Amino acid sequence: MRLVWYLSSIPGDGSPQLIPHLDKLMHFLGFAVGGMLMAGLLGSVTLVLMRRKVRWDLIIPATAILIGLFGWLDEWHQCFTPGRHGADLADWVADFLGGIAGALFFRRIHHRFEQMRGG
Repeated sequence: MRLVWYLSSIPGDGSPQLIPHLDKLMHFLGFAVGGMLMAGLLGSVTLVLMRRKVRWDLIIPATAILIGLFGWLDEWHQCFTPGRHGADLADWVADFLGGIAGALFFRRIHHRFEQMRGG
């Protein structure tokens, strides 16, 4: 989250993109990593601190909400960064979908972490 905030603080120069919509892919991929990390955090809290089975039916929506809120906050933040437009709905959708994709990917691979942990 800190890296996203830092990158959003860099003033834009208004130059056209060499590859159209590449920024949407970057938003998607960056927030997919965030979704993986958030789902992993929520799953760990469930397993370790609460000593309960991971409930993906709760973790995936919670991750989507948290990542979606952070994506919205990031877009709002860009409104105050010189040379940035911010409040771009398409960027936010890419953030949101990336976060969900990351959470779903983590759900798919989390059993490997459980095996390493001995669970």
